[in-house]
Amino acid sequence: MAKVLIAGCGDLGSDLASELVAQGHTVTGIRRTKNDFPKGVSGLTGDLVDMSDDSLPDADLVFLIMTPNGRTEEAYRAAYFDTAQVLIRRYKHTAQQPKVFFVSSTSVYGQSQGEWIDETTSAQPVSATAKVLVETEQALAAAFSSVAVRCSGIYGPGRYRLLETVLSGKEWGANSWTNRVHREDVIAALLHLAQSVFSGKGLLKHYNITDDTPVSMWEVKLCIANLLGARINLPEDSQAFIPASGKRISNHSIVETGFSFQYPSYVSGYVALVAEYIEKI
Repeated sequence: MAKVLIAGCGDLGSDLASELVAQGHTVTGIRRTKNDFPKGVSGLTGDLVDMSDDSLPDADLVFLIMTPNGRTEEAYRAAYFDTAQVLIRRYKHTAQQPKVFFVSSTSVYGQSQGEWIDETTSAQPVSATAKVLVETEQALAAAFSSVAVRCSGIYGPGRYRLLETVLSGKEWGANSWTNRVHREDVIAALLHLAQSVFSGKGLLKHYNITDDTPVSMWEVKLCIANLLGARINLPEDSQAFIPASGKRISNHSIVETGFSFQYPSYVSGYVALVAEYIEKI
């Protein structure tokens, strides 16, 4: 069994850790605050950038799953690039380097003219935060055998922002392509990639983790509005239902490895999410 470090044992990391423990692996989790770690996980609480090398365990596999404290360049650099530097310092010169998985974002693709994007598409980050993500991916790839796990918009239990936006009555704004993935599929994909490492299978340098169905934002909001019984608030000039902006992201490469999505479309995921939300309000 493997020694696994999960740097960022929060929402995604905790469920990932539980599954790995159940498989018999030795798991250490790090979280910035709180001491509640899943059963069987050895927990470290504190900011990773403040931790000394000898406080970090030996590892065969490392997952970097951080959440920034804001959407600024500084917050992203602190959460991603700076923490990656700690891992590089600690593990780069070990006798057997760990395989490193960095949970990144499809925002590294700055293309926004409705293009189809896959793993052969070059990252063209436009925003300052996306540029930090690419810097982090590159730094890890230069030091380790690493995989950037580029997730599209993650939704699922407890993630109600879009539902509340639809309920607010605000005009929906311009239409665009959007790409979504359920949190359960993100966790399952990380487990699947880990199992590929354990089985000795080769992996690409990055994978796009997104469902089978790129869709227009208006379509998603129409679905949510109908499920909630909320007002449909299209802009007055709503002729162009087919988006002219955004991008459509393919998940072909992760599917080729044998992975299948539990929620291949946003519809099945949002039906359950709206039902959960209604129970809470």
